[in-house]
Amino acid sequence: MTPRGERARPMSPDERRDAIVAATVPLLAQQGGTVTTKEIAEAAGIAEGTIFRVFKDKRELFMTVAERVMNPPGGREEMAAYLAGTADLRAQMVLVVERLVARMEQGMLVMMALRSVFMAEGPDKQAKHEKPGPPAFIVESNRQLMLNLTEVLFAPHAAELRVAPATAALVLRSLVFGAWHPGMPFSEHPFTPDEVADVVLRGIAEPGNH
Repeated sequence: MTPRGERARPMSPDERRDAIVAATVPLLAQQGGTVTTKEIAEAAGIAEGTIFRVFKDKRELFMTVAERVMNPPGGREEMAAYLAGTADLRAQMVLVVERLVARMEQGMLVMMALRSVFMAEGPDKQAKHEKPGPPAFIVESNRQLMLNLTEVLFAPHAAELRVAPATAALVLRSLVFGAWHPGMPFSEHPFTPDEVADVVLRGIAEPGNH
């Protein structure tokens, strides 16, 4: 806490960007693309004009938010930290699935908000010459997730697996993304993280029946 009578140290541009992004994430989740820069400024405790000193427009702010949600800084270190409390592969998988589902649900809310903004404002003129396909940050997010699952979750348990750690990572990621994607029809009883761990580790056939 800053002593009374002393002014708080001014934030650097990077710190200010981080604070604005952090304030924007829950607002996007609650209100979607209708959230205003005035509301974001109020949540961040700053003047509205401050937003436009670190972001050129609302589109750039939302894109930065999406990137941080989809591929948060320090994701590898965070995974290693929360897995350190248990050495059991199944228990670790349950923890990973819980985190992945929460991150994916938040990411989908942000991406839907982005879509509404893009539809209202039209295409980004600066992006006309970019190659078609998903934004680079989504590609990088998937690449980093696969590395983390392979190297942090499965590689330490390689002796317990009958497939390569990278294959195990792909199976887990595919099952989670397919099961929890909001566009997929689903049963009345969605998967639980425990069920995902069981299917990945044991398959779907009864022992001795295949």
